[in-house]
Amino acid sequence: MKSTGLVRRLAALGAGVAMAATMATGVLASPATASSSKSSAKPKVSATTPKASPKHYEGECPVEITFSAKVKVKAVKKKTTVVYRWLHGDGSKSKIKSYRLTGKGTKHLTLKEQATFKRDTKGWQRLQVLSPRKVTTAKGYFSVDCEGRPPVHHDPQYVRTYVNVEPDRYVGECTPYTRIGAKGVITVGRPAWVRYRWVQNGHVVDYGKTKVYDSKRVYHSFKARDTHRGYVALEVLSPEYSKAKDHYSVRCVDERPEPRVSARVSGPSDYAGTCPVARTFNGSISVNTGRTAVEYRWAGPGYRGPVQRAYFRHAGSESVNHTVQVGESDKVHRWIEILGPGDERSNTASARVRCASEPDAKAWIVSLSNTADKTTCNDETGPSVKHVAKVRVTGATTLSYRWEVNGSASTEIERSVKGPGVESLAWGSGPDKGDTTKGTVRLVLTAPNGDTASETFSHTC
Repeated sequence: MKSTGLVRRLAALGAGVAMAATMATGVLASPATASSSKSSAKPKVSATTPKASPKHYEGECPVEITFSAKVKVKAVKKKTTVVYRWLHGDGSKSKIKSYRLTGKGTKHLTLKEQATFKRDTKGWQRLQVLSPRKVTTAKGYFSVDCEGRPPVHHDPQYVRTYVNVEPDRYVGECTPYTRIGAKGVITVGRPAWVRYRWVQNGHVVDYGKTKVYDSKRVYHSFKARDTHRGYVALEVLSPEYSKAKDHYSVRCVDERPEPRVSARVSGPSDYAGTCPVARTFNGSISVNTGRTAVEYRWAGPGYRGPVQRAYFRHAGSESVNHTVQVGESDKVHRWIEILGPGDERSNTASARVRCASEPDAKAWIVSLSNTADKTTCNDETGPSVKHVAKVRVTGATTLSYRWEVNGSASTEIERSVKGPGVESLAWGSGPDKGDTTKGTVRLVLTAPNGDTASETFSHTC
């Protein structure tokens, strides 16, 4: 082969020469196999790597190449529809097509696609089955050598443009995330590199350069900042000048109600025992509208906590909590102050603590174990897990403890026990997404004395 032909083929490959526009598809079905199997919800599907005929072509162009792949569908029902498309090496895809199989058992069919090439090309084809089960084949490679001759363009060069703004009449909220799109189409008489730019209300807002073989879509979007009217234009600067524009209007309407924030607080039960002891107050913050950031803090007599923030995507409530370490007999008061939006204050909750000089009893964690409940297993979640701790106590007391699963802590839990003996403490977690629930569980005993135990767990459906 002449060296000039090799140079031109390499140049065509480096420029990303794509398939020609004319495409056709055919479907041939072969007889079903004699054996049959029971139908299932999702039949098994397999497909072979596409073959090009001819695989390596040398000669005059244009030339038509046929691509074919064999598909095997097992355990089909009386009627099964195979939905598929072809994937091309230049990044394009064919239209989605379908073929209906009838009769039970294992079926074979051959799917074909033809393409016409006008110039040197190296590329590949893949078949992608979308239904009844998604399968994508390996790449089937091919090449076209038009005997090293440069392509001859007999079509005259011209450039046409089209643009459409969607929606062209917008009425609604104008947030920083509200955008309006413009879709443009550039059509050329023969393949060329096209330089273009987007113009909005007389100002250049974007520009680009792209290779167009026949027609190509380009896109632009802008924020709906305020109420106004205007236009978006697509201008092609080369190889020939062309321009198209579309008008639009924006009317901003604030659909959100004025945000109102409220809060409620509840306190822990009274405590009598060894000090210091941790007492947890539970609260909830509620808003009447979404996309609201609430700043708040916990407060009490002589106490103002750090400012915290809760973000609401939708109207509703969010739980919050606050833990106080009490070192002597006292009555602790806490409430929530809303700093914005608005200026609200919740009710006041109290917790009475009576500290004993000596502990009435002692407790320690003997063991920590977990078991899986696989009744929660399905296609999306794994098993739920039950964690059980054995705690030995030396006498009647009130156990105060919390569970921590994967770093997320429960509220402080209290439980009165008679003792002496072994008490069982249980906690549930999960299920996680996927077929496996795993992590680390930790039990923190805070009263009548401190003790901790942790264990890792992993359970699969």
